[in-house]
Amino acid sequence: MSVSDNLLVLDEQEIQNKNFVNHFLPFRSQSSGLDFEAIAGNILTMAFQKRLEKGSTLESFKSSVFERLQYKLTDQEIRPLIEKMYFDDNAAGLFKVSPEFLVFKSAQAEASTNKHVAQIFIGFIHDSGRTFPKLSNEVNFLEQEFVEIFQQRLADCNEDTVESPYLPFMAELFTQDLSFLLEHPGYFLDNLRAFFSLYTFLYSSQLALNINGWKEKPVSKPLFFILDTEKASLERSQVREAFRHLRVKAFDLFPVLSMLEYLNQPKDKKVKKFPLWKIFLDINGMDALHINNVNESLIKFSERYREKRGFPSLEAYPQTTKELLEIISRTAKEVFGKKGTSQHTVNSKFVNAFENEIAQHFIQVRGRSGRVLTISQDYLLLLTNLAIGSRKQIQFQELLQEFRKRGVWFDRQSEQAIIRFFERIGNVERMSDSGDAVYVRKTL
Repeated sequence: MSVSDNLLVLDEQEIQNKNFVNHFLPFRSQSSGLDFEAIAGNILTMAFQKRLEKGSTLESFKSSVFERLQYKLTDQEIRPLIEKMYFDDNAAGLFKVSPEFLVFKSAQAEASTNKHVAQIFIGFIHDSGRTFPKLSNEVNFLEQEFVEIFQQRLADCNEDTVESPYLPFMAELFTQDLSFLLEHPGYFLDNLRAFFSLYTFLYSSQLALNINGWKEKPVSKPLFFILDTEKASLERSQVREAFRHLRVKAFDLFPVLSMLEYLNQPKDKKVKKFPLWKIFLDINGMDALHINNVNESLIKFSERYREKRGFPSLEAYPQTTKELLEIISRTAKEVFGKKGTSQHTVNSKFVNAFENEIAQHFIQVRGRSGRVLTISQDYLLLLTNLAIGSRKQIQFQELLQEFRKRGVWFDRQSEQAIIRFFERIGNVERMSDSGDAVYVRKTL
């Protein structure tokens, strides 16, 4: 399916009374918290292209393990110890052995909140075509038995995804960073929640900052953070304005994405869903006849959309795709922007969910500066290791550039605070007093 295929049936799309977003957005208006282990299990199913065979459960796996071990254990009294180490507390010990065991939790990612996050990152992996490394190379002889039994319960899985990544630059970096982490399974397991929490926030933030920039391919937009140990003095305008600016942009997410659903055949769950910028650029690449036909459909859609939402029909419509999409997206934002309406309430709930669930670990209140975006030392070290990747060390200015690629920007004061922090933990090397001659090493 292509953009053109979806637009050909735009005239057939019924404008529903209920507003909805099923794609590209990792959070919803009501959330009970994210289970990042379940999300990881679902994502790793796609990364390894392996899923559990039908009927295979954690309990049946446990039975197979002890059935196999009864012929290999010289002392059967050790069985309770093994059971306690690996299977007590919902098999917490087993999930620390190797990331691939998280596939047991993939079914839990079907819960609505987890599903939408996993769906985004699975789309990233599928689009990349990247091959991920084999795991289980750091296990002991007993755990190797677990691995062999587990791998016998896997079947090939190569399902297509329906979302074309909204942020290709983020998709590329995510798959690159995930691949690097899986080369270090122990570090991945220790930082699993932080990694997916960080990327869920960075994706959501950059999506908000790019949502109205659909006339070109998305890029990382400036979003300034400070270390959580720094002071947010009033003269640091980039820091003070960052969260306010992000929150304003977040109010456009649900309106624009709910309108976008209609351009992507919303009733057909198997049809490929494309970002608004991709739709616009593809239309511009069509011949004159096709562009004219698409624009006529966009005009009819706009009329029906405005009528359904209680807006008066326009006296005249422009003839360019850019202006037509601007009218449609502006209408969507007007629908949700009118205070006192149910639509405004719904949109406010989505923005609150973003603040309270997705961004909660990255926001602090700093006196007169209000709410600012912060990065803890743990997140900074994780981000540093991801940015350096397989290299031994990189120049500090190059490290900052890698941060910016991922959507994390710092002003000069924060840059100096970061260098001082790195010097305290001993992972920097100064070639001279110049900041350009500072090199940063990984900490794993």
